[in-house]
Amino acid sequence: MENEKRNYFPLTFNGEGARYFGIWVVNIVLTILTLGLYYPWAKVANRKYLWNSTAIGEDRFIFHGTGNEIFKGFVIAYLILGISLIMSYFSPGLIFLFYVVLLLIMPFAVFGAWRYRVSRTSWRGIYFSFDGNMREFFSLYFVHFLLTLVTIGIYGPWFRVKIEKYLISHTKFGQYEFDFEGDGADLFVINLLGVILTIITLYIYLPWFIKNRFKFTIDNTVIYHGDKKSYLRTNLDGGDLFGTLLLNAILTTVTLGLATPWAIMRSYKLFLQSVHLPADVDLDALEQNVDDFNDATGDSLLDILDVGLDF
Repeated sequence: MENEKRNYFPLTFNGEGARYFGIWVVNIVLTILTLGLYYPWAKVANRKYLWNSTAIGEDRFIFHGTGNEIFKGFVIAYLILGISLIMSYFSPGLIFLFYVVLLLIMPFAVFGAWRYRVSRTSWRGIYFSFDGNMREFFSLYFVHFLLTLVTIGIYGPWFRVKIEKYLISHTKFGQYEFDFEGDGADLFVINLLGVILTIITLYIYLPWFIKNRFKFTIDNTVIYHGDKKSYLRTNLDGGDLFGTLLLNAILTTVTLGLATPWAIMRSYKLFLQSVHLPADVDLDALEQNVDDFNDATGDSLLDILDVGLDF
């Protein structure tokens, strides 16, 4: 155990509730005053603070996305969904059209959001990049989505693993490549036990369920550097997560939501600082590999559909 600790070093998160509170309030006020038009810029301000508060050693991550990029994505996303909804409204017989559009844009949204967020993130001036192919991902998504439908959701964990593997394995950081080695069967067991124990314990087990899902993703993520292969690791503890979530719930309830920024910062810090990077990865040897991608349509679609990339 001691040797394993020496071979890994953690991410750090320096976000502060008081500073985030200012961003949070301004975002809410301006979004309301502009009838939602400010939301893309609010989203960027939020993401920039979170990225810039996360570091490897003394060097922080930077998010380079802009409100203009997100806004353009929102316009396109709303047009796609709006036209489909209006057509189905005036012609009830075409209501299926709206749902077909929702189904068809989901893989595009996931693919686009991941590519946008990855390609607009840098560390020490080195950008992450993504070389996935939309057509390839679209085919993969629908084959496994249909298998999930046919099996009434039982195939869901395998579906999720296929998507995670595709997105992660096509992501690079400089010349370093990532991969994902999670197995659907393992995730199936985690989900099955998690749901059963969460219900039996009246949701007391939920933090441990969340921890196991998080650990599954992090511990199965691989970094290839040269001829070496290393794994990310997390030491997230279910008990610590339980305490954090409980205190967050109490504080936000007692303060009528005003403590939300502090709750968010505490949660981010717990999760991010539990992630440990392999110390044998030579970050000083990173070389620039830029993939400039500024289409935020997929990112916007995920927001509109209320679907998050939680892996």
